Parts: sequence; C-alpha cells; structure tokens
Amino acid sequence: MNGRENNPDGLRFPIDLDAFLAGADDAPELLDPEMMAAGERIADMLSERWKNAASATVTPIASGRARVMRVAGWTVQIRAAAIDNQRAVQQQADDELGIEFSRSSIHGEQTRVSVRSLGGKASPGDIVRVGIASGDDRIELLVVLYPDEEDTLAGQVVTRAVTMSEELEISVMTAAALESAHAAAITDAVRCSATAGRNAWRRIAKRLPTDDPVRVAVIKGLS
Repeated sequence: MNGRENNPDGLRFPIDLDAFLAGADDAPELLDPEMMAAGERIADMLSERWKNAASATVTPIASGRARVMRVAGWTVQIRAAAIDNQRAVQQQADDELGIEFSRSSIHGEQTRVSVRSLGGKASPGDIVRVGIASGDDRIELLVVLYPDEEDTLAGQVVTRAVTMSEELEISVMTAAALESAHAAAITDAVRCSATAGRNAWRRIAKRLPTDDPVRVAVIKGLS
C-alpha cells in the first residue's frame, strides 16, 4: 500500500500552510469552510507571535544525556556488612543511561571509581560525569570511556576526592560537550587515570586546536 492510496488528493506532508491555503483558491473542494477557518486562525496566531521578532532564538540541545543516575552513599553499617561478606564494592547499573557504576575503597585512603558501558549506548571517548554535592561546593569527577581488553567500553579513576559515603549523581556527555568550565576536572581526571585512560584523553586533545581550553587542561594533567 502506498501513500497515494491513503492520500487520494496527492497532498504531501509536511504541508506548507501558505501554499496549501493559496492552492485552495484553485481547488476549493479540498477544504470545507471549517477547515479553512481553522487554518487561517493558525496562520494569524503565528503571524502575530513573530511579527515583531527580528530573529528567532534557538536554544541548543546539550550534547549529553539528560538522564541522571543517583547513587546513595554507604553508611558505616553497610560498609561493614560488605566487608564481612567479602563484597566491599558498591555497584549500580542504569539500563537507560547505558552504564554500570562501581566504587570501592583502597585501604581507606583512596577510592576507585569504575564505569562500564551497557547495551552499546556509549561511544569511545564519551565522558561519565560523577557529581558530588558537598556543602556549597560541587565536586565533579570525569571518567573517560575507552575499549578494554574485552572490547567493552570502560573507564576508571583512583581519587581522594570521593569516599564511599557521598551521594553521587552520574550522567554521560560527549567529549564535544567539554568546555573551559570543565578544565580543572579534566586535569584532575587525567592525573587520576591509568595509562589507558590517559591515552584516551590524549586522543581527545589531539583533535582540538592548540589553544583550546580542553586540550590545554589535558596537557596540564599529563605534565
């Protein structure tokens, strides 16, 4: 069945309203009076709304996923129970976001934050943002994703900036969405990454102009 059979008048969609109304003068049978009146009201409404506008303002869509995964902090009791059961690793997955998050304590001094992609939603070079609300300050960790030995996208940092007790907000963004506001977090991420992660940040930096703040932040982290 083709569109012509469902559309015997041969109309094409989407319809240019002005052209459609103008064409109705030559083919009045296409529209009854009520349809004509409705179309004219829509046209008048749009004309009134934009007649004084010099230009339209377009709000860009952020090149990251709006979905946020919240991870609760571990209490002393939960950590103790996990240690007793030899599972002192907190894990949480989000199928919609397409990642699995985990964190574990290293000798009570540092925290290993690891992420792994699920379902093929992530791409190499995507950035997992780990937000930590701490008083009036907001600390943010960035974890870059790269193919691991099993050809699964993964990333990891070891840091003192977060412990097992903080509540976290996890989201994903593309490398293209990084900007100067992320510079400090980028430098810290590079310094906290193992060799594979540092190489992934190098690949991001190589695609950018020499004076780009993201590239400068990466180089600072590598130095």
